[in-house]
Amino acid sequence: MTYVLPDDWKSSPQIRLEGTALEIVRSDSSISVSAGPGAGKTELLAQRAAYLLATGLCPPPRRILAISFKVDAARNLLERVSERSDTAHANRFESLTLDAFAKRIVDQFLEAIPAQLRPSPDYKIIFPSRDIWEDFGNKNSNDYPGIRSKNGKQLEQITHSSVPTTNLEDATTIEQQIQWIWWRDQIGASPSCLTFDMIKLLAIQILQSHDSILSALRSTYSHVFLDEFQDVTQRQYDLVKVAFWGSSSILTAVGDTNQAIMRWAGARADIFDQFEADFIATDKRLLFNFRSNAKIVELINGLTATFDESFIPTECARHDEPVPENAVEGWVFETRQDEGEYLASYVAKELADNSNLRPTDFVILARLRINDVEDRIKSNFKERGLKLRNEARLVGGIAIQDLLKEKAYAFLLSALKLSVNVRVGEPFKECRNTIADVRGADLNSDQGHSEALFAVRSLISQLNDLIDGREPSQVEGQEISDLILAFISRGELQRTYREYVGGERLDTVITGFRVFLDECREGTSSWSECISNMEGAESVRLMTIHKSKGLEYHTVVFVEFNDDAFWGNDDDVNVFFVALSRARERVYFSFTKDSRGARNIKDFVEKLKVANVSFINRP
Repeated sequence: MTYVLPDDWKSSPQIRLEGTALEIVRSDSSISVSAGPGAGKTELLAQRAAYLLATGLCPPPRRILAISFKVDAARNLLERVSERSDTAHANRFESLTLDAFAKRIVDQFLEAIPAQLRPSPDYKIIFPSRDIWEDFGNKNSNDYPGIRSKNGKQLEQITHSSVPTTNLEDATTIEQQIQWIWWRDQIGASPSCLTFDMIKLLAIQILQSHDSILSALRSTYSHVFLDEFQDVTQRQYDLVKVAFWGSSSILTAVGDTNQAIMRWAGARADIFDQFEADFIATDKRLLFNFRSNAKIVELINGLTATFDESFIPTECARHDEPVPENAVEGWVFETRQDEGEYLASYVAKELADNSNLRPTDFVILARLRINDVEDRIKSNFKERGLKLRNEARLVGGIAIQDLLKEKAYAFLLSALKLSVNVRVGEPFKECRNTIADVRGADLNSDQGHSEALFAVRSLISQLNDLIDGREPSQVEGQEISDLILAFISRGELQRTYREYVGGERLDTVITGFRVFLDECREGTSSWSECISNMEGAESVRLMTIHKSKGLEYHTVVFVEFNDDAFWGNDDDVNVFFVALSRARERVYFSFTKDSRGARNIKDFVEKLKVANVSFINRP
């Protein structure tokens, strides 16, 4: 394996690194990086990984561990590193969510957990609802009357505060009793049931009580990346600290202090300060916005300064580029019906007037009730010959946006693409790599490459026989998935990819593929049109603000900017900036007079006016 000298290393083509960004990439100590939207935080981590791997500063067999706090972020970073590094190097880069990291520790060292706390190997993940907590309280209230005084939120806090440390018979407080009853019931179920917070607590318990396991973990990773760090909760940080505090691992935490939209879920406001103190990390700031034009960056800076006195403004890296006329506006409509008609006509006119724009350049964002928005405006878009895709809509029990990011879905779709000769994207690479993963073929060897190639050809030949001479409307999604899964089985996918070990998630993805394919093939005359529908290639996007993080669009329209979705609290500010910072060229705020009102967002409106945003009455 060959390496380059650190001074000779160059960033990926079309990626320019200089100043603070280059210092961060080359850093040999722990650092804390805060940056505004559009600063290229994920790309920065990808370049740092490429640098450490290519120069041997992360020496074999040691690895780099990237921990993200959302599935989307983890996958995005892994894809970027894979694209920017040689395969041999990229194989030593791992990108996981913190939940997946904790689950890996528990699964790998299950026997290290005390017997009374040890879940069954086939445990399932649960997400307790208010009804579950109510049932738990009612079931145990006779034996433990004190439980009656606790509501669902309090029960959750008590049961998930720590791993039980005393026996139930020795418990002296109602809180200790509640904690033990919950853990006893969940561990003793068949199969055991665990929440992700319980898994994190068990992972911490394993690392704290077994020095050999902790030492092995620390010796595995020379560098640790923490992405989207502003969203970290106390329990998540506890696991990171237990795993790496005092080790030789070099940590890089990257986040955006202006977009901590997870505060409602317990994200810590002082997380960067705590990290810098614990890991002796140097504070770095990225002050360039590479995404948005000068007008939008000016608006972001102006608004942020009114909410945060310590705010340091970012600089537009595109300050020499022309800014579209009316780049930022507020639109006011009498009714929601008027709004839907105008949005559709606006997008249609923009596409007709500008051949460089595609429907996918537009996104309509709402904070809540995105399905209601779709129901309200979809017919308006259809009348204009436009497709509108609600990324949050469930197909087979999974949101479209989430389905498209699943490994199993990508494999199924890539095989279908190859069989109908649709080469958009990299279907051959996706299909070949998945088969190689499952079959254990080494693509770096001639034999492994030949085996994977033969398998791809065999699979596609079988699909061709199934589809040949049939239009999309004549082939059901189940036929396609059944054939592919007879070639690469569910069991093989479960054994190969950790996220599918339990089987439930894989079943959901397979069902989602079938349902979505059946939807997208209806009314199509060609397979290329069907595939285009599945990928949303000609669709205007509709999604929640929360799910838009990390994405960017030419034009952003922010609907439901009213008291139906905003309540006048601190979370409103963070959500607002997430929506605003998705835009490259234009961002619009849409109000309707027949909504619940605009009292909760009055402060936002006033600040927008001070920032020279015009509010226009639209027909």
